[in-house]
Amino acid sequence: MSRFNREGAGAAGANLPTMPDAPDLGQFFTPRALIDFAFDALAAFGAEVADARVADPACGPGEWLRAALERGAAQALGADRDPAMARAWADSALAGDPRCALTVADGLAAGVLPEAACDLVVGNPPFGADLADAGPDALRELARTSRLPFPDRGDRLLVEPSQSDLRRLARYPIELLFLERFAALCRPGGWIAIILPEGVLSNARWRHVREWLLGAMTVYAVVGLPRSTFRAHGTTARTCLLLLRARAPAPDHEVALAEAESCEAPALAALLAALCAGASHVGEPPPGLLPPPLQRD
Repeated sequence: MSRFNREGAGAAGANLPTMPDAPDLGQFFTPRALIDFAFDALAAFGAEVADARVADPACGPGEWLRAALERGAAQALGADRDPAMARAWADSALAGDPRCALTVADGLAAGVLPEAACDLVVGNPPFGADLADAGPDALRELARTSRLPFPDRGDRLLVEPSQSDLRRLARYPIELLFLERFAALCRPGGWIAIILPEGVLSNARWRHVREWLLGAMTVYAVVGLPRSTFRAHGTTARTCLLLLRARAPAPDHEVALAEAESCEAPALAALLAALCAGASHVGEPPPGLLPPPLQRD
């Protein structure tokens, strides 16, 4: 069975980073049953996929976008920096679907996808990688649009990043850069489903990320995923699925904390039923997923 409980929470361009070949891009493709669960859970919380504009800035073969189109999305926008994905799109129905626009480009780069204009931003961005191999020009451009790597700057964007700024950005986890990018693409009031390493929500080092997230987003659910989720792609890292809305939370807002013991359809259906029922307590919260921002310092 899956475990569930609720906890209160307070108020493509030439200058893109040059990354390693596809096996080193931190790509871990999502099981289709988990994608379906994410969309069904978003719908249970109030998101509408029909007639929506949906984006995935690290779309891989496009399974998240395919699921959105099957649910009636009006437009599916995707980007992926791996050139091999163009063949996958051509071999599938996505490349020829007039509702779908896909590009081989870095979804982190400004201008690749429309900002603050997407009803839903969904996907499983790469993790366990950084921009250490990126050139200074690419890093400088990204530094001018990123806030999370520079928490001491507040909301002030960098006009002319220093060498120290660029070194910090080069070492910053790519999944956190994508988290910020998902938020930038989402329109006010829109919805986000994103898979991230569990440490984002538990490690003291990323407390500033959680503080930003809680101020900018309403977190509806955090679902811990089993280590077997991405085993087929060579990792047993602990990950979680976050379901968010792009608006500040109400003071009495509750976050649903859950753990999926399996990514098989029956187990996820049981978890979805618990979410839809609004259960107040079923089992214990998964380890490491305490209600943000109550994690250890």
